[in-house]
Amino acid sequence: MLTIGEFSRICFVTRKTLRHYDEIGLLRPDHIADNGYRYYTTDQFRTMRLISRLKAYGFSLPEIAAHLANPDEQLLVFKLNEKQKLMQSGLESAERMLRQMEQDIDKLKRSIDIMDTNIVVKTVERTPMSVLGIRRSISVDPQHFGELFNEVYALLASRDIKPLGGPMAFYHDEDFKQEHSDIEVAVPVAKGTQGSRVVEGKTHATATLVGPYESDAFTAIYAEACKWIEENSYHMTGAPFDVYVKGGPEVDPKDYITEVYFPIEK
Repeated sequence: MLTIGEFSRICFVTRKTLRHYDEIGLLRPDHIADNGYRYYTTDQFRTMRLISRLKAYGFSLPEIAAHLANPDEQLLVFKLNEKQKLMQSGLESAERMLRQMEQDIDKLKRSIDIMDTNIVVKTVERTPMSVLGIRRSISVDPQHFGELFNEVYALLASRDIKPLGGPMAFYHDEDFKQEHSDIEVAVPVAKGTQGSRVVEGKTHATATLVGPYESDAFTAIYAEACKWIEENSYHMTGAPFDVYVKGGPEVDPKDYITEVYFPIEK
């Protein structure tokens, strides 16, 4: 038998943590003496190591407790795959941030304002367009966007409807809501298609983003477009929207092309 101190030292876990695990039923001592001293067995090393491993992978303590209470290797594989995807996404985000930092460092060394942009805003006259889509309150992240677009294309396939252009996303909120944004994803379809709606044809301010879907890049475009609209005595008359000209899993994110539109009038 091992005292709590010995078990703590061997497993690199504090006594406070072990007491907490005992309180929540995650890892109970094998024996508690009359004087309250906790004792563990060498057989519990494996459980402690598994707890530490899963915690390092991003599992919450309730998730770990659920697995220990009902071990299911197939379910664990599924959950590990989910954690792996989240970690990979975080790694890719960190790599993008490091590249951005490197570019900013280089600009600053050359006395260039890192907030300067080369965004060109212009006006276009769009013709009326019929679109078929799905409008939901969703979290603003690529995964939820992807799921919504999958639903749209599944709907088109089930009704044998041919899209007449690239996918689009309309933003109906007045302000930004990370977890519950009012977003509509849609694709152009033939006029009169059941369930479709008509996007009014009118003057639009537009700018193009080349590169991955990063919040800072979209903020720069929106800021520049709003500034241009104000300086040219226009005002927005409807929800802005994106047209994904080039993108998808088969395209390198640095080659993505997204057009952003703002319906405007004097």
